[in-house]
Amino acid sequence: MSERESFGPRLRAERERRGISLETIASVTKVGADLWDGLERNDFSRWPSGIFARAFVRDYARAIALDSDEVVNEFCRLFPIGDRRVSRLIQAQAQLIGHDLAFAEPGAIPPSGDRRAPRPPERDDEQLAMRLRLVSRSMATALDSACTLSLAYGVSRLMNINFWAIAGVITVMYYTVMTIAIGTSPGIKVVNALRHRLPALFPIADRRAHA
Repeated sequence: MSERESFGPRLRAERERRGISLETIASVTKVGADLWDGLERNDFSRWPSGIFARAFVRDYARAIALDSDEVVNEFCRLFPIGDRRVSRLIQAQAQLIGHDLAFAEPGAIPPSGDRRAPRPPERDDEQLAMRLRLVSRSMATALDSACTLSLAYGVSRLMNINFWAIAGVITVMYYTVMTIAIGTSPGIKVVNALRHRLPALFPIADRRAHA
């Protein structure tokens, strides 16, 4: 088995040796277990590319207590989807959203008069991963808020009770019952399902929000 073919299986072996389940990693990273299963089989057909793929791999490595820099570097070396040399792709995406992008390859010499070194790719990965998590958590919170407020409105109209008084009770009951029943809130469940099926949706939403 080549080094490339053994990449995912080696990660799975390390995870299993530590007794960590894919569901645990999914819960920690807020990325679906099926994407992590794909990583362990070297199947990236449903993965985003570039920075976002590297951010996912970094999160996985940290979740199973591996050296994240080493794992990401190996991933970039073995798989084109994680290649840091993505200037053409970034330029094309910038044109699609009408963004005037001044892009420089990592390690390029800065323009005359500007002595600031480019930010390390690892730092970019971490910041983008954090922004992605904030976007997904905000979406989950909005969905849960819509559910609780709708329920509170219906109960207040039906029983002629003050809306804000019943809203607090409904909110507590909502999170308590749902945590017991499904282990998380419906909002997080829905966002995770969207992330599984449409992983590129979150990078696109995040990029537009910060353009």
